[in-house]
Amino acid sequence: MLLKRELYNDEWEQLLRAGGRRRYLAGDVIYIQGKKNVGLVCITKGKAKNCIYYSDGTEKLVCILEGPAVTGETSVIDGEGSIVSTEALTELEAVIVPASVVKELMGKNPRIMMFLLELNAEKIRALQFQAENIVLTTRQKLARMLINFYSSGYIPGSRREIWLPLPMSSWQIFWGQPAPRLRGPLMNLKRAA
Repeated sequence: MLLKRELYNDEWEQLLRAGGRRRYLAGDVIYIQGKKNVGLVCITKGKAKNCIYYSDGTEKLVCILEGPAVTGETSVIDGEGSIVSTEALTELEAVIVPASVVKELMGKNPRIMMFLLELNAEKIRALQFQAENIVLTTRQKLARMLINFYSSGYIPGSRREIWLPLPMSSWQIFWGQPAPRLRGPLMNLKRAA
């Protein structure tokens, strides 16, 4: 997934030294969903897509990766088949680190283990978000935002929280309730924060 290179620069360099360099053309499949032991794919240059293919032929895009980025970490961590397929979108350069080498490095350097676990957690959250977008209605999404409002309504990653207030008329439209019936529960929620 995305690479927090500034946090893991030494680990990134260590992974690059441990694998073999490969080049791919646009449209080349780097690995397919379900394949075991794909290794860790460290994309150094270019763009790729991670996607899931369903039995009816439907393709669901999980994410677009642009170097520097990493994929294949799920299969490395649990030794099972990959949950996505990865295809080059542009000419791409990558270093493929065998799963056994990655596991050895994880045992020697806990920061590499944390790096891969953070990438895996990021992938899980992306899949959860996509699943919710498919399953939940707009009202259910808003209800989830209210229940988990610490992660909604502000711009993530900023040093200070920037709240994006919605006027009562917008809430009224989404909830289908008159403003006075919404104001009380929303004010209680605000006071609880």
